[in-house]
Amino acid sequence: MHFSAVPARANWRTRADELGYLATILDDPPYWVEALPQPFCGVLSMEEVELIEDATAQLYQLSLDAVDLVVNSKRSEELFSLLQIPKVFRQSIRQSWKRADQPLYGRFDFGLHNGQLKLFELNFDTPTSLYEAAILQWFWLQDHKDQGTLPSDADQFNSIHETLVDGFRNVGCAIGTLHLASLVDAREDEDTVRYLQSCATAADIETRFLFMHELGYDKVGRLIDSEGDVITQLFKLYPWEYLIQEENLVAKGGGKHVLTTLIQANKTRFFEPPWKLLLSNKAMLQILFELAPECPFLLEACLDNNSEQASRLRKRAHARKPVFGREGGSVSLTFPHDSARNESNPTEFGREGFVLQEYFQLPKFEGFHLLLGSWVIDGKPCGMGMRADTSAITTNRAIFVPHYIEN
Repeated sequence: MHFSAVPARANWRTRADELGYLATILDDPPYWVEALPQPFCGVLSMEEVELIEDATAQLYQLSLDAVDLVVNSKRSEELFSLLQIPKVFRQSIRQSWKRADQPLYGRFDFGLHNGQLKLFELNFDTPTSLYEAAILQWFWLQDHKDQGTLPSDADQFNSIHETLVDGFRNVGCAIGTLHLASLVDAREDEDTVRYLQSCATAADIETRFLFMHELGYDKVGRLIDSEGDVITQLFKLYPWEYLIQEENLVAKGGGKHVLTTLIQANKTRFFEPPWKLLLSNKAMLQILFELAPECPFLLEACLDNNSEQASRLRKRAHARKPVFGREGGSVSLTFPHDSARNESNPTEFGREGFVLQEYFQLPKFEGFHLLLGSWVIDGKPCGMGMRADTSAITTNRAIFVPHYIEN
């Protein structure tokens, strides 16, 4: 993989607006690469794309094996504790997995450098940058091919949109209404959810959009919307761990655990399902490494505790990540023999503890570090996108960078 300067399309802001993404969100501060003074893109070979696709398929199966280990093995309670899952919610996860509650989508984050591909994180509960990967970068490629600024035979690892539409058909949402919920005043989240709503509509599913604060319960504990209609299917771009924390606070204040009762009674189908909480947890990196230490795509990882493994990792260059976190919050990079390279991104994340992971260098271009996101939809690897940050820690300041395959 290498990187190449590509001039911004003269009408890229208009094109973004036409495609349903407000250019102001992409432009100030810069989020889409064409808002930079010197835009660029990633250039991959077909062999690299095949490597990414193969790694994504292998790691997805390994991740499902890891969930099964947590749920069904004799070590179940030990592993739930390692993952910092509250006891009150464990049975809900077990039942969700044993019911085979179907997932829709997720994303692996990789570093690809010098021919090596390594897993950094799993984002399988509330991944964003979906619309940018599926739509914006695809039309970026087509426009540049039409203008002659990219080769006419250039391709892209990107069947995300078609796979999403098929995925909604395959998870069986056609009976009844699918509600889709986002936080209010979170424009990126809302755009992601509204894009997913459009994909569900294209799959002939009846949909209704709402905000998270509009969700409620009726007298018999069913989930309802602001009009009082019962919600039988809900896509929520809101982390499971937040819902658990909020329900625990209600219970401590004298309320009831309504959510766990709702899940166990299977009164509402959730996307993503409750078992996906296990795959949005960075402590899962330790379980994956324990399951397949020989896997060429895994970096050594373990809890930041008093173990011998943690002690060894701390003596080498490593990343320290919160068990539950978002957008690089509370991640730090430590170089024991070169402290000038140390970086950190302090936030409120980390109450549940931290994970250590061996360091792997991201590729750099024009001062940016490039992280590759590979999408899994309906169980299939189907596309990628890249984010670029001036920090070696990918944060919410990262810029989305399109790519093409060089034939």
